[in-house]
Amino acid sequence: MADENLSWIAPVHDLNQQCTSSKPDLVIIFFHGIGLGKNYEWKETWTSITSDGKRVCWPQEWLPADLASKNGNNVRILSLSYDSALLGANEDVTDIGKNLIQSLVCKSEYEPLWEAPIALVGYSFGGLVVKSLVVEVEKRAKQARVENALERAAKESCQKFLGNLKGTIFYSVPHAGGREDFKEYFIWQCKKFNASKKKQITKSGLLRSMDCFNQQMAHLTVDFDIAVEPSLMIYAFGEGLPVPEVGSVLVPYASAQQLARRNHYKVEDADHLTICKPSSRNAINYSKLKEVLLTIMKGVQTQPTPQMKHIW
Repeated sequence: MADENLSWIAPVHDLNQQCTSSKPDLVIIFFHGIGLGKNYEWKETWTSITSDGKRVCWPQEWLPADLASKNGNNVRILSLSYDSALLGANEDVTDIGKNLIQSLVCKSEYEPLWEAPIALVGYSFGGLVVKSLVVEVEKRAKQARVENALERAAKESCQKFLGNLKGTIFYSVPHAGGREDFKEYFIWQCKKFNASKKKQITKSGLLRSMDCFNQQMAHLTVDFDIAVEPSLMIYAFGEGLPVPEVGSVLVPYASAQQLARRNHYKVEDADHLTICKPSSRNAINYSKLKEVLLTIMKGVQTQPTPQMKHIW
């Protein structure tokens, strides 16, 4: 599908350059939170400070070794970059999902990867992007009318992607909405990075959509729930501490664990900014992630909990 229709393209960064295989054992894609994509959120979001003071981008430095199999280091680890502050006046989170179909799922460079099991990892706003992408992929995969060869190829890519999606892992994602001060947090985050973008930020479609934020998140969760198979492994981590700069927990635990059924964990020593930055390999917000990724790689699917349909 041609990229000419895109209002922007989400760059894809390779966090495991030791694995360049088009037939990996697993593909993991990371989605960062609210912020300006040009400020390296695709890497900084996932960078921890360990007990000895070292800065570690853990998907890049821990996961390749911890997920090594008999095939060696054969895991593709990708991280997306998108400028969530600069969505156009008529764009919102659903438009990011539509853009990613073209700039990721149907892009010839990555399309062969969808033969492998896929896991999507989203933090905060990035978890909403994960759900939006899956919902839009499911729509395209079930598209009844195909006009030409390009649309047929796109439909097949989406079918392959959805068919091999085995796990989603969410870090403090507001599945049922967040606190009323989530909008203020968004503005604070963006200004912290680049005050010169204030005018563009106030025109952002994402910012305006936050006026009905909780309602939209609820609808997106229902749509995602319908789009995925009951066997999809869904894990969720929730924050246990308030954000110092805001003075509150931004995503209530009840909202963070909404989709995860039994597989949800409250990280008592993390706030919204540090929930995705495990302090060590033994931290629950890393060890449980590694556990589900290894399970996906082994092809062992636990008996799924009956899928719950939520009433809002």
